[in-house]
Amino acid sequence: MLHCVPHVCYASWVTEVDGSGAIVEVRRAVKRYPGVHALRGVDFVIRRGEIVGLVGKNGAGKSSLIKILAGVEHLDEGTLFIDDTPVPSGYAPHVAHRLGLAFVHQELGNFPLLTVAENVAIGTRFPRRFATFVSDRELRRRVRAVLAQLESSISPSAHLSQLTAVEQRLVMIARALYHDARVLILDEPSVSLTIDEIARLHAIVRRFKELGRSVVYVSHRLHEVVALTDRVVVMQGGEVILEQPTSAVDERALVAAIAGNTPIPVSGRSQARSGRREPPLLRVTHLSRPPAVHDVSFELHPGEILGLAGLVGSGRTELARLIFGADVPTAGTIEIDGTPVRLRSPADAIAHGIALLPEDRRHEGLVLNFSTRENITLASLREFRRHRLLPVPSRSKERESATAMVARLQIETAGLEQEARRLSGGNQQKVVLAKWLQRPDRVLVFDEPSQGVDVGAKAEIFGLIEGLAAAGRGVILISSDFAELATVCTRVIGIREGRVSGIVEAPGIAESELVSLAYASHGKEQAAVLAALEGSP
Repeated sequence: MLHCVPHVCYASWVTEVDGSGAIVEVRRAVKRYPGVHALRGVDFVIRRGEIVGLVGKNGAGKSSLIKILAGVEHLDEGTLFIDDTPVPSGYAPHVAHRLGLAFVHQELGNFPLLTVAENVAIGTRFPRRFATFVSDRELRRRVRAVLAQLESSISPSAHLSQLTAVEQRLVMIARALYHDARVLILDEPSVSLTIDEIARLHAIVRRFKELGRSVVYVSHRLHEVVALTDRVVVMQGGEVILEQPTSAVDERALVAAIAGNTPIPVSGRSQARSGRREPPLLRVTHLSRPPAVHDVSFELHPGEILGLAGLVGSGRTELARLIFGADVPTAGTIEIDGTPVRLRSPADAIAHGIALLPEDRRHEGLVLNFSTRENITLASLREFRRHRLLPVPSRSKERESATAMVARLQIETAGLEQEARRLSGGNQQKVVLAKWLQRPDRVLVFDEPSQGVDVGAKAEIFGLIEGLAAAGRGVILISSDFAELATVCTRVIGIREGRVSGIVEAPGIAESELVSLAYASHGKEQAAVLAALEGSP
């Protein structure tokens, strides 16, 4: 049997080959970009029926390796093999697709207005009636059969926009099965998922493996990698520096390898001072915007890191948008330094010293086709005018300030004029942070600041957050990682179904207590969720 695409034919991999056979192999891979040596002689193999963890800092070369496998980029040196056959120069995404490689990226490539069935089958010829009309019934039947393999009861007729984040990722995995993919590459699949959703995602990945398929699991959440994978590959500086069966390593060993044996500072509440005796910077009273936010009240004091613990969809992000003026409340008041304010736009919030680092940094925090310099100075353009009365920017002033911020935050970039879209996820996050650090804002709202960020960059970001609090600013921290909240925050408010479910004070903030605040389930069910996340029976 042959896998055939225009101008290219490959012998298919024989399913009778034992589980040690390589489906995909990269040998001595080298990839260079202007100013960046992304891959330096990388060897990487994917064997049948295994889950491979791929980890490393942002900028370690993981994304470049995935782009090579996907046919989006091509090697400068080295060889890519599929089924022991070197791929020719015509290798491209459609070739990778037809040879059984499927990719589920951090930003899902789905179509919210189409049905589940249409999303799963897109890219193939839909079944027909009378050779002309699409047979919706047959399409739904086929997709339902694929979903059943993943033990999912999602309706093929549902629109994708109606599904949760984990269900949407399941649909993308179902698409890989429908297209008969042999290798599934998951890039940060658990971003913004809740604890029980992550446990469900892991079950789906294991089921995919049981069907004889292979998975590459790219994640900065090392406890997931240890719990889920069979083999782990660590990259650093464009090289593979560690490859071991996962049973032979633990999370601490992975952290040491990723950090290059350089100790990573551990965030802690000791660096942040509690300003609870000082008047609050921000007071929110009976704030509401149904159906997402209902009667929320709290205070934020100078020097405080106030955490918001809740599930995705609990109202955390919607509450942040109200505080930043992106949405207008239907009831309640917001006070800054004891004075009621009306925040009807982000411009109003910025004028009152409130900054927001949004969860969706690519679409809400950055202008991707702007340079690093332009993004860093974007929120402070008035400060960089050639003349204070003329809205004409001074590039020399912008460069001076942006250069200082790049050095302060250790932003890895080929230059100040490099487009933000070409930075790694962690460096994009740092650019968003730099944009607000230019300003003297006293209330800073961080929504998932460590999302898609490696352990080193995460420690740097939390160190900066603690530094901001120590300088007397007030920080609101939203995170799906309850361990982060328990470690960093001076106080945590539980948010459930848009309402405050409880408050926990430091010291003594426990992750299990935050789970209790976020989940409506009973204690035994909470324990089961935590056990599932840790891979316990």
